[in-house]
Amino acid sequence: MMTKKGLLFATLLLLSTCLLSAQEGGIKVYPSRHGVETGAQHKTLLAIELEEPLKRSDQLQFRFAIPTESQRLIESLEILSSDSLAVRDLDDYKGRVKYATHPLNSWCEATLTGKVYEGAKVLYLSANLATPEHYSPHHILRCRMKELSLNGQTVEAKQVGDETFRRFFRSYKPLFVPGDGGSRNYRIPVIHKTQSGVLLAFADRRKFNQTDIPEDIDIIQRRSFDNGKTWSEPEILIRGTGHGKGYGDVAVVQAKSGKLVMLFIGGQGLWHGRPDTPMPTYMMTSGDDGATWSPARDITHFIYGSECTDPQRSQLWSAFCASGQGAVTESGRIMFVTAIRPDANYRLDNYLVYSDDEGETWQVSERAYAGGDESKVIVMPDGAILMSIRNPHKGDRIFRVSYDEGKTWQPTQDYAGLHDPACNGAPLLMEQNGLKMLLHSLPYGPNKRWNGALYGYDPYRQQWSDAVVINPGMSAYSDMVDLGDGLIGYFVEEDDEMSMVFITFTLEDLQAMQREH
Repeated sequence: MMTKKGLLFATLLLLSTCLLSAQEGGIKVYPSRHGVETGAQHKTLLAIELEEPLKRSDQLQFRFAIPTESQRLIESLEILSSDSLAVRDLDDYKGRVKYATHPLNSWCEATLTGKVYEGAKVLYLSANLATPEHYSPHHILRCRMKELSLNGQTVEAKQVGDETFRRFFRSYKPLFVPGDGGSRNYRIPVIHKTQSGVLLAFADRRKFNQTDIPEDIDIIQRRSFDNGKTWSEPEILIRGTGHGKGYGDVAVVQAKSGKLVMLFIGGQGLWHGRPDTPMPTYMMTSGDDGATWSPARDITHFIYGSECTDPQRSQLWSAFCASGQGAVTESGRIMFVTAIRPDANYRLDNYLVYSDDEGETWQVSERAYAGGDESKVIVMPDGAILMSIRNPHKGDRIFRVSYDEGKTWQPTQDYAGLHDPACNGAPLLMEQNGLKMLLHSLPYGPNKRWNGALYGYDPYRQQWSDAVVINPGMSAYSDMVDLGDGLIGYFVEEDDEMSMVFITFTLEDLQAMQREH
């Protein structure tokens, strides 16, 4: 078993290697492309990785360019020196990445001597950000390396990735970062706002790797009482106790009474379930906005498996509900979408799982779609239930609609054309000028989980907007919530190592960003 010390070492080693290019040797420059918020400190513009640590006799000089419009967004520049190459801003790692801070008094160049920086292997050109009088989504930090020399000799530096592009958002907060709380990884972001205004952020605490159940996984939660400005310390809601004994994939909804209902899975994993040994689906509830949760209750027999009273579903092999938010109808019916493996083939079919008594008992609809994957439902303004289905083969997202509160389903072409690189995303209804607008989060791709984006649906043209990219680079699962007053909360996986980041913006911000292109 890996010790805590060994786990921390592995995490730091991971930080120092995950950005390395395939080409070995040479000085490398890594621009940053994460979002930021106003007033933030120690935000990386460029990271410079040297071949060897600086010696006492060395002198490193480099020239860089920051456009005037970006300079106006910066209070001061500095150099952070470290022996670790990190994917994110160094403070995101909460002290696990050590660095020294050195003020910089130039907007275009730096001269670093070994007397001051002796032993440094990675140098970060970093900015302390201003707080502009007025926020604008067009506020962007840009920077590029122009020239670099070592001991008077110009050296060629290999730039890894695109140039620095750090957009200001109304808020940008990494809530779960690899290494936090001794966990190597986190995945599966879920965000929910209760009727009384408490924000709940859930994730899988994947202690040893990124892999799904049956790995040893905990379910973790943070809460916010000020619409996401500040957050409570992480709290483990249910703890995995070993391989085949973990829990994950939170799906949550709030019943009309205010009771929170959370579904999740555990055990041996999707592909190891059988009718007589089904992968369990559990439920926990909370009556106090997530401050406390009931013990986990196994509800698998309502859905499938040998103990299910439905003769057909008793023969099904495995099932799980997609992570994210469920839905509640005007009548009070709560619902999620389950993906069921019907037999030995590696295919998933989608059904609605719903309850009319706030989770005491559960029912299952007719099959909504054969050959789907993780799916979400949303109640449309006319009362219809729209199911958004992940396309396991990539291509366009699949949609189904129900007009009887989810009992039966039919195809619809109204929402065709939303590109899906085989990923879990979230639909959300927002109001603008008295009208409801349907949004959907998904990676833009086009062929992989890359460039986390939002799309808006135009019901008159019956088409989706072009992608508005929120987080450039690697991006996977996401969830969204209406924060009120036109504000959207977007909770998303960023980077190869999967940090869970909470970002806020408005519809107007999205429209302004779209006009940039």
